Amino acid sequence: MTRHYIVHYGELGLKGHNRIDFERRLVTNIGRALEDLGHPEVRRFHSYIMVTVSESVPGGDLEARLQRIPGIAYFAPVTTAPPELEAIAATAVSLADGIITPETSFRVKTTRGDKTFPMISPQVDREIGARIVQATRAPVNLTSPDVTLSIQIYGDSAYLFVRRIPGMGGLPVGSSGRALVLFSGGIDSPVAAHLMMKRGCAVDFVHFHLLSNRERIHSAKIVAMARQVLTPHRAAGRLYMVSAAPFEAAMTAMDSRVATVVFRRFIMRAAERLSRRRKALALITGESLGQVASQTLKNIGMINRATQLPILRPLISMDKEEIVSIAKDIGTYELSIEPYQDPCSLHARHPATWARLADVSGVESAIDVASLLEETLAEHVEEIHIGFARH
Repeated sequence: MTRHYIVHYGELGLKGHNRIDFERRLVTNIGRALEDLGHPEVRRFHSYIMVTVSESVPGGDLEARLQRIPGIAYFAPVTTAPPELEAIAATAVSLADGIITPETSFRVKTTRGDKTFPMISPQVDREIGARIVQATRAPVNLTSPDVTLSIQIYGDSAYLFVRRIPGMGGLPVGSSGRALVLFSGGIDSPVAAHLMMKRGCAVDFVHFHLLSNRERIHSAKIVAMARQVLTPHRAAGRLYMVSAAPFEAAMTAMDSRVATVVFRRFIMRAAERLSRRRKALALITGESLGQVASQTLKNIGMINRATQLPILRPLISMDKEEIVSIAKDIGTYELSIEPYQDPCSLHARHPATWARLADVSGVESAIDVASLLEETLAEHVEEIHIGFARH
């Protein structure tokens, strides 16, 4: 026995001639995200997507997965019936039992994918609605009902549903290209990665660390955080663990108020170089305007000048409470607050909120930032593949 879910998408319907590419991407993403749940069948179905899964798969697990897949506006568990009025009516009355009651207003909304069906949609609405009223004594409300019973009639079957489960919305992961996330050990960057995946970006990660050996690198919480971001999608990614020790050593003798801006510019340059390995089109950061000294408009502008890649900052207008709320929802918050020595916190005793180019250039010249970049990328990068076993 199998169960069926009709998946409805929102923004994809606006994509014109490119719509089919987005639909195919979403079909692929759904199949990958659900792969370990018994290999459900996922296919394009008229102007929707149909997911068919074994009855043995727990409905709660499946529905929780679908709610985490970008591109889905809502989905609905459906009941099928032969495309004949009496069979549809019997199925509708059975589906209404216990859901539509005398205290629950309802309406019936029919769409005909098969225009040869002998009744037009309003006629089906009235006929099925009358049968439900007779069975339940429930009131009809055509404008703002408590329950809408939807009927979609096609040549092979009719599909009925009363429950709509909201999805994440957005665009399918991968439909907007690939980006590289500047990944810290804090709360913000995983949320930034999540939000850009919702806008269709496939993501990889780069993290600058002060860990002393390969074992500590591979067991760091950063690896678990990156995996947690990718897990709802079961999407493989790369995590570049880059030692910040060479930069830190070069800065030992420096006592500059622009040290944090210099460091941020350094990691932007390194990230730009690493992005070529994965053909990433942009960088993603977890910066929020004014949150720390390096995130003033002046300093953000100074950091931008270090790279030619677009820098996407989805958290730029959010306050900390908003960011924390999303972090808890996506399961990264508890990992983020675990103790960790993060070089992104490098700062002067009195960091400049209005860094001047002359000061920044002076420090970069003193530490020979170009040679430092070459050394770091040649000798201090550990690439970790984050994948998910195929079932």
